Amino acid sequence: MTLKKILCLCLCVCVLLPVLCSCTNAPASNETTASPTQPKPTESAEEANALRIMILGSSRSVNTFHLLYEVFKDQMPDREITLGIMYYSGCSMSMHTNFIKKNQPVYAYYRNNKGYWEITRNTNMEYGLRDQAWDVILLQAGTGDLSDNMNEPCRKFLTEYVDSVVTHPHTFWWHTTWFNSTDPALYQNANTTLKPESIDQVKQLTDQIDAAKKYVLEDPMFEGRICSGTPMMYALKELKIPETALYRDHTHLCDYGSLLVGYSWYVQFTGKPVTQINLDVIPQNLRIEQHQYLGDLQITDQMKQEMIQTAQYTLENPWTIPGQ
Repeated sequence: MTLKKILCLCLCVCVLLPVLCSCTNAPASNETTASPTQPKPTESAEEANALRIMILGSSRSVNTFHLLYEVFKDQMPDREITLGIMYYSGCSMSMHTNFIKKNQPVYAYYRNNKGYWEITRNTNMEYGLRDQAWDVILLQAGTGDLSDNMNEPCRKFLTEYVDSVVTHPHTFWWHTTWFNSTDPALYQNANTTLKPESIDQVKQLTDQIDAAKKYVLEDPMFEGRICSGTPMMYALKELKIPETALYRDHTHLCDYGSLLVGYSWYVQFTGKPVTQINLDVIPQNLRIEQHQYLGDLQITDQMKQEMIQTAQYTLENPWTIPGQ
């Protein structure tokens, strides 16, 4: 063999050897490359299926979220649901702002991801915000001076503070609550100086809705907005449900009130049509737990229809007072 042929043969071997080696190693390379249909390496399938919602509020937040886990799990059984509440009695946005600035451990942190509420007391705001990778954080005005509670400095401070603590991608939502009862029977053992005859429910809800329209409905900071006062007014004024069936005292909801508001909350949050609510999965006996078993809520077919009618009205008219 001539020297020229030997040199040509060596050159061919040098060119082909890397190609042959790369073909041999191809399966190992594929094992570490995610398929386009698989979650990205930074987000597990469990993460993608999770929905975590936190509200910064008061006892009305506790009322609103009381049976919301059951509502979401009934209607979205494949999702991993976690709900959280940073609770301080009667808390307004300005109070939240002051507590955060002073790092005060004044909150009760409620968490529900197992079907019952776990409560950690004497925590600061950061504790609850760091506990989970929250997807949605709701702000809520107090029931006092709405203009003070909802002003721009408070909204700006709270949203910027949450952004600094919650590093997981998240959105902000707004929650508007309801009004006090006018039934004297609900004031008998109530810890309040309010008198039932002095309560104007339409005015209370109108004031809250007007404040929301003025301060937050056009604020691009909020991805969504939910009103719990509208379903309550519809249930009382249009469906004629007695206040004693919806309230447990002069201002707080009973179990059925929380469930009725919960389904209206669900359709406002998801945007799903009411026709997609599966009534068959709503139990006749809803077991209620908070640290311990508290009892069962008996749910009749009439109650289910009331929840559907209320949710339908609220989805179509979330910021419109029934009958006005």
